[in-house]
Amino acid sequence: MPSVSICIPTFDRLAYLQESVASARAQSTADVEILIGDDGDSTAIREWSLGEAGRDPRVRYLKTPGRLRLAGNWNFLADRAAGQFLTLIGDDDRLLPEFISRLWGAAQDGADVVFSNHYLIDDGGRRLAEASRQATRHYARDGLRSGQLDDPEVVVWKNSVPMSSAMVRTATVRRLRFREDLNTPELELFVRLAADGGRFAFVDDYLAEYRVHSGSETASGLKIDRLAEYLQAVEVPARVERIKRALLESMFTKGVDIRLSRGDLPGARALRASPYYPRALGLRAVVQRGVLALPDRAASSSYAVLLACRRVLQRRRSTG
Repeated sequence: MPSVSICIPTFDRLAYLQESVASARAQSTADVEILIGDDGDSTAIREWSLGEAGRDPRVRYLKTPGRLRLAGNWNFLADRAAGQFLTLIGDDDRLLPEFISRLWGAAQDGADVVFSNHYLIDDGGRRLAEASRQATRHYARDGLRSGQLDDPEVVVWKNSVPMSSAMVRTATVRRLRFREDLNTPELELFVRLAADGGRFAFVDDYLAEYRVHSGSETASGLKIDRLAEYLQAVEVPARVERIKRALLESMFTKGVDIRLSRGDLPGARALRASPYYPRALGLRAVVQRGVLALPDRAASSSYAVLLACRRVLQRRRSTG
């Protein structure tokens, strides 16, 4: 049995998938298996993946039973992983050669999750040095030290744990499961795990590469409204409440916008009624409160006008 399963869900992006699999095969330790979870209908991906499996016994090609989308594919792969730990990376992401060996070493003190920093790369695979440093600061990993985390709940609620450069105990994923109605499900699972006493460890090095581009699964159709509802239900100790609120307030305002844009006024009002909806009267909150105070027909038409005006302003800014 391999120590680690490198799981790569894919959907119709062969060129990127080839890079991702190559990075998995190039790990400095051979004690891995590489699972390709094909959630699409590309003949080219199927044929290439089966060819890789024929050349390298560590590679396994798995076709999903119908369209599972991202979180469903993650659960599908976790159920079939043979490793004690698994890592889930996008088919457009890459691991550096020491990723598995470094994280495996850090996991030997009983951690359920081990994670590292990662570089951001562009469409062509070029590293974005300054953007990578900014992301490390934004997600509060610049203040973490290597080793076991003293207070995982604080770190998780700061959204510091990136799935693309994390290794998770396989049995833990199978027990908690990713919520399949989310397309950024890792935060919600890590929050539940930390609340349950899960142990987290950090490796202070850049050991993976995360590609940022408009075609990624997480760049389109984010279900922040649903994620916010799941997260607000997770109880936290008093020391974590301020951090939880800071994260959820921005989620709830974005979630209200999402539901208003869909015409879901009852859903938008439900988010607006949450205790985690922002107390401060920022411009977005003022507009949302004003719109939601109107009768349904007037609220829908008013928001449609405001949305059109916002798009015009965005186009003008983008064109200078």
